[in-house]
Amino acid sequence: MIKISIKKSINWFFLCCILASCGNSDSNVEKKSLSINICNFEGIKSGDIVLKRGKGKVSKMITDYFKEKVPLSHCGVIVCKPDSTFIVHSVAEGYAPKDGVQTILLKDFLKDCQADYFYIVRKKTTQERNELFASKAIEYSKQNIRFDDDANNADKNEMSCTELIYWCQKDVYDSSDLTTIKIISKDVFVFNGLLDTSKYDIIKHY
Repeated sequence: MIKISIKKSINWFFLCCILASCGNSDSNVEKKSLSINICNFEGIKSGDIVLKRGKGKVSKMITDYFKEKVPLSHCGVIVCKPDSTFIVHSVAEGYAPKDGVQTILLKDFLKDCQADYFYIVRKKTTQERNELFASKAIEYSKQNIRFDDDANNADKNEMSCTELIYWCQKDVYDSSDLTTIKIISKDVFVFNGLLDTSKYDIIKHY
């Protein structure tokens, strides 16, 4: 998900999420878990994009605020190797071994995922370009890029999970399919543009 860290003060986005989610308790809603045992990942390729909704409170805050048709809260780039499949994504300090852009095994990425809200999509372009997209994500994971707490998508110095997708797409395709919503004075990337079936094939949905 777009993980949000609390440092010495509550940042503006975290505060917005709290205000937006007040009174929207889901304590009586059963959250079905997604197990890797029921998922078939045959056919996925490097450069595919994975999207999910987590089961935690921060995920709920994000989906409550974004109000997208499909409520999602996190994304990453798939990289397939002969001995493993992993995701390049960005998370905030305290939610992962390090802050910012990093890798995680696909099986671990599933651990807090809600069933019915897990997608793997593939941009309708050549596999060569999609693999270059994955290579760009790997490059960013090696640059010690911190998580973007301030939602400043104007540069590559810090990145949220959606900003990672944005910059990799800009690098490879010269444009991005992500859309934004306005939060105070910030244009914040949201997820559902990556489910546009005129631009993406939905490879998996669990």
